[in-house]
Amino acid sequence: MPDSLPLVQLQLLKPLLHGLRGRGIDPEAVLESVGLTMRAVDQEGASVHVMVMHQFVENCAEVTKDNTFAAQIGSRLDPSGWPMVGLALDTAATLGEFLNIYVVNAAKVATSATPYLEIRGNITTFGEERRFKPLIEPRQNDGFMISLKLSILENALGPALEPEKVLLVLCDPLVLPKKYARYQSIKGNNMGPRIQFPSEWLAVPLSRYLRAVEPGLPPRKMGQDDFLSSFRGLLEQSIGEGGMNLDGAAKLVHMNSKKLSRTLFSLGTTVSQEVSRAKMNHAKAALSTSTLSIQEIASSLGYTDASNFARAFSKDAGLSPSAYRLKYSPQK
Repeated sequence: MPDSLPLVQLQLLKPLLHGLRGRGIDPEAVLESVGLTMRAVDQEGASVHVMVMHQFVENCAEVTKDNTFAAQIGSRLDPSGWPMVGLALDTAATLGEFLNIYVVNAAKVATSATPYLEIRGNITTFGEERRFKPLIEPRQNDGFMISLKLSILENALGPALEPEKVLLVLCDPLVLPKKYARYQSIKGNNMGPRIQFPSEWLAVPLSRYLRAVEPGLPPRKMGQDDFLSSFRGLLEQSIGEGGMNLDGAAKLVHMNSKKLSRTLFSLGTTVSQEVSRAKMNHAKAALSTSTLSIQEIASSLGYTDASNFARAFSKDAGLSPSAYRLKYSPQK
């Protein structure tokens, strides 16, 4: 049994109220059905027993006649608008760091459940465990939390996320929208939803596209152009460490080589083209800003013969490496 009442801050109701208004439903009436008012929701720091929250979300699904209502709200929510998510955005560099910060801070807005991140070998579980036995089946609450957490993972991982490797566990999988059919979902107990995924994803750099847009608006998904921009940035950070091959490039974005090749092909480019592009950008920067010899720059890019580097560079820049340095170096 918990040492204190299982409470949840009323501010967490706001996206649900917004969703009701979007369907032409007065949220005041639904709030009144569980003894709440809009004034109480707007009161900073106000909390309510979690069973009131559970009943409210179930009533939302009933009044909208939509069994997937809460899950849809959770999936469309800008994750950075949640207190525990916003606190993590400023400091986390990887998905693992982000989820750790999320878990630590989530308890500050709810005492009804214990969030956790559990790593067992090659499988990681991101979930929450209720500190009490619910009086009603928390179907909508599970749907909302699963969708919110999955939205975080989708934004953070971008194209690196592989749905077939994700398992959703909640008390009633039927509350999930059809778009989640690409994920495996199974029925669990009433004590908390969870998501399982490969542990290697914890090392994926946190996407810069997981950020606030406007409160209540859908999150900005990482699109194809975003992926290409991020991939190029990662390449340019690593290209000067001895060059890059297909497998090395794939590891940067936590994909296998075949999936990366297919993704880049759909964007009108190839791994070879992107590696060459990154090498030439690195070489131009080194020639114009450093005192490294041409041989040293060639070696840093994986060329065993400086003449091969010179030919590739001349073809790209229209100038030999020495001529480029003479023209663009501030010490010329």
